[in-house]
Amino acid sequence: MKDKDNFETGLLSYRIKRRSLPTTLFFLTSTITVACNSGSTKTSNSASQSLAHNSAPANVADTSAQGAKARIAIIRGPGPYYLAKVKGTLEKYLEAKKSEVEWLGPFPAFAPAVEGLNAGSVDFTGGSTTAAISAMAGGSPFKIFGYQVSGKDGSGILVQRNSSIRTLKDLVGKKVIVNRGGTGEYLLAKGLEKAGVSIDQIQQVYLGPADAASVFASGKADAWAVWGTFFANAAVKDGARILATAGEIDSENDGMYIVHNTFLEKHPDVVKAVYDVLVQESQWVLSNAPQAMQIYGKEFKLSEDVQKFMSERVEGTPTPVGAAEIEKMNRVSDWFFKLGIIPKKPTIENFVVDVTKL
Repeated sequence: MKDKDNFETGLLSYRIKRRSLPTTLFFLTSTITVACNSGSTKTSNSASQSLAHNSAPANVADTSAQGAKARIAIIRGPGPYYLAKVKGTLEKYLEAKKSEVEWLGPFPAFAPAVEGLNAGSVDFTGGSTTAAISAMAGGSPFKIFGYQVSGKDGSGILVQRNSSIRTLKDLVGKKVIVNRGGTGEYLLAKGLEKAGVSIDQIQQVYLGPADAASVFASGKADAWAVWGTFFANAAVKDGARILATAGEIDSENDGMYIVHNTFLEKHPDVVKAVYDVLVQESQWVLSNAPQAMQIYGKEFKLSEDVQKFMSERVEGTPTPVGAAEIEKMNRVSDWFFKLGIIPKKPTIENFVVDVTKL
């Protein structure tokens, strides 16, 4: 993208009044995220590289005699999809079903991955509650087949090491980087609410995490609400100070795994198999966190200190989506709508499937 510094500078001075945010902006945001990260995000094959440029929807599933081809878009960061890819677990699991796996990505966040799903180029991916709700509000064609409670100290709001900002109330008038309609915007808004501060008193800077890292490190923004490897790298490698963790601000932003509706309709047995592998790999991590982080460290070029930081913050395992999970997502959805982050409340029940019945 030309004049990237000018683009970032413009974003830093741009303050959004989100109550006027139209539905179509969610799709525009996804497209912008793909464009901004296309130069720095490496993909594992040519199919994922073409997602942002191919306007013609691809077939959602391979229905040949060889069975389904599950196209899985991986989000950059630790997770069972990455382990399954590196260890070849899913390929072996699906071999008996004469099905194949095509790995796409890694993508910097959920938004560009779900854009591929909207276009019919992705069958499976995963993301956070907040990002999924934003996609639901935009009418994305998917079902949630797995729900995973997130750790509460592996994401949060960061400030510069020597910053004068000591409490969430000190963010008033400051520039805070978030990803629009996702984990970052949720963490910031949730933290401010707990501190009794209106989000209109903050200058939100909308950037995807890949671009945000350099902007924050350069001191062009005062704080950054972020997660995963981005959070760990900034806190450990760059020496950023943790202002508040997700747990400290009572976050209900968890993880979830989604599948394109058409693929689910045609190959429910494959969806169940993918779920079983995700559970298997997640359970392995709980008992082998240091070893798992070594795998992630090699994939993402993480230092040993960052690996150690993340190994102490491993998360749980996927579970089927039931009434309790739906209620939790509804609370986040209601909260997002109240703040004007989404233009309408999606009916969560229309976006879930009981994996135990597949």
